[in-house]
Amino acid sequence: MPNTYAAPEVPDSKVTPTFVRDELLKCFESANGEFARILHQPVTDEQLKQQVKSFVEGVFSQCGVSYVAPTKEGIVTAISECKRNAEQMMGSKGAEIIEHHYEEMMKLVNRL
Repeated sequence: MPNTYAAPEVPDSKVTPTFVRDELLKCFESANGEFARILHQPVTDEQLKQQVKSFVEGVFSQCGVSYVAPTKEGIVTAISECKRNAEQMMGSKGAEIIEHHYEEMMKLVNRL
């Protein structure tokens, strides 16, 4: 299982919308891995990667924002929707995990 996600320390020049979108996938893999442990649902890293990619692409699509050519505004919209979905799914059991991952992603988004 992946370790708890932390926003990478990278130069500002690397912080592009595509980079942040890709980090969002890593962040979600971390959060969902933690949720799986809390819920005692065994999942392989490969299953987790596929589920997360399909979920995140779906959220971008539902929000009407581009996954392929992301923008800061689109990413903010998608992250907010992901956060709401996770809060509904996990409730108080996942609150700390969700808040940690949201804060880490916003560190990157705010640099866009």
